[in-house]
Amino acid sequence: MVRKTLDSLATSIRALKDADDAIHIKALRFPNYRNLEPNAKLPFEFPITVLLGRNGCNKSSILHALHGCQKRSSVSDFWFETQLDAIPKTVNGLKQSFTHTYLRDGRYVECIKARAPRGKSDPDYWEAVKPTRVYGFPPNARREPPIDCAIVHLDFRGELPAFDKYFYFPDPSHLASRSAYAKRRRVLRREYKKQDYLRQRSRRLRNHLEQHGSPIPADELEVLKYILERNYLSGTILKHSLFHGHEGWTIQFRTPYLSGGYSDAFAGSGESAAALLVHNILSVKDRSIVLLDEPETSLHPRAQTRLLEFIAHYAVRKSLQVVMATHSIHLAEKLPPSAIRVLEPRENDKVSISTSHSPREALHEIGTATTGKTVIVEDERAKHIVISELNYSSPKAASEVRVVVRDGGTSRIFRDIQAYANADRRNIFVVLDGDHRPEVEVPADADLPQGIVGLKKLISAITSGPNKNGPKLDFVDEQDCTRFIQFFRRNVRFLPGSTPESLVWDEASAEALIDNVCPGQEVNGQIGSIDDSKKRLELLADRVPGMEPLGVFQFLLGRFLASDVPERQELHGLVKDIREREE
Repeated sequence: MVRKTLDSLATSIRALKDADDAIHIKALRFPNYRNLEPNAKLPFEFPITVLLGRNGCNKSSILHALHGCQKRSSVSDFWFETQLDAIPKTVNGLKQSFTHTYLRDGRYVECIKARAPRGKSDPDYWEAVKPTRVYGFPPNARREPPIDCAIVHLDFRGELPAFDKYFYFPDPSHLASRSAYAKRRRVLRREYKKQDYLRQRSRRLRNHLEQHGSPIPADELEVLKYILERNYLSGTILKHSLFHGHEGWTIQFRTPYLSGGYSDAFAGSGESAAALLVHNILSVKDRSIVLLDEPETSLHPRAQTRLLEFIAHYAVRKSLQVVMATHSIHLAEKLPPSAIRVLEPRENDKVSISTSHSPREALHEIGTATTGKTVIVEDERAKHIVISELNYSSPKAASEVRVVVRDGGTSRIFRDIQAYANADRRNIFVVLDGDHRPEVEVPADADLPQGIVGLKKLISAITSGPNKNGPKLDFVDEQDCTRFIQFFRRNVRFLPGSTPESLVWDEASAEALIDNVCPGQEVNGQIGSIDDSKKRLELLADRVPGMEPLGVFQFLLGRFLASDVPERQELHGLVKDIREREE
């Protein structure tokens, strides 16, 4: 029953891909902010955005900037100058500043906020300032007001229950005065402890919970049951300052096994944090921006995955834009690449913002990725092509995807495919040369032939390749055939062109290679007319002193990757699909 209260994560992600109106702030830009690279840009392309990065990479600072975008908010709520931590007034002539882009009156506008101290009375004042060229604006840009949108900021390192705030951060002078009072009254024969104070205040807290606490609604309780896997009967929540002025929340749960219930003093910190997050998200106004700083705090992995499911479900229902700073693989690995933003430190102590990582590559950057993907290819030149495209796509892609040459030819690879399919090895992909591309499309499951004879005939058609005979494969039953076809459809790809050599061949590039080594010479026209592309490269290598065929291939490959021909775009799409494909 609990499961039905939330859509699956995949369902919510599909809905969010079409929810452009839920992206209330479209982009941030940082002319000069903290130690981000000057004019760093952070686009928001998906209603949920995850900020990943090592410690000290400005994840929380970006959330503070988003908080400061709001009309009546300021970055100084979190970042302010002290005698120990001075904030430079300007760097390279620029004030500390950031901009945000949002939709206003049917058009996208960009508002800039900058730190503008007002002497000793308000040394950390930020305001919307005039946009000028020095801050990256076009001439005659208009001053735009900040976005007028509800922005809710939840930092789960500081969102402690009222009990924890007093228990872990007691006021020594308060305890000393209580201890002196107890000694005068002779009510204790030992030292007065913080536990004594909490015990004494518990009666008043219980009365406040009964009189002023808010019952946790049934739908909210069902969500908590699902995320935390606990059988709650009821719950009550109260915000108060009964523990020596420490304002915070107290939540009391009742379960079948504890009829009197229990509060945060008994509950785990993850249980309290999850309950507070769920309560706050369900309480926010529709079309709000929700900022979550390390929401995975104290939650076990399955609870983190279910928490993301809850966040995505209500991002759809309430048109929320959610931005999370996290180190959790469980809050990032199932999201699309458009939701992933990686903060990477540079050698100059500046931090860049990358938008080109797949979730797995992003998690590799912060050291939390699991075993990556493997791509099987036919030969070394195909391996060069795939690795070069991975490096061209993203510096981290090649470190996260292993490319392996499988000896034994395509017959051996097809037998391997049968083994991969039977073992459900979803992280292994096969990239064959283009001359093995089947002449028939692999049908969807609903359109597969009925019976083992029809399935085997289809497998023969999609694996026949240039010799039209296909490999010799043995299948036990229809299920065995179906698994092979499903793996083939999902995990087998084909390089553009017929072979790696024909893919990279370009006569203009060949002429450029010869001209680099032997200026004035031209490519022999007979070379380009030879059908055998491997022989073509060998003949070209003979014309270039000191170069082997592999060196010629690598030169032509570099020129191919820098081009914009359709085959180049097809290769990019092929590798991009492998990088982004969920395991």
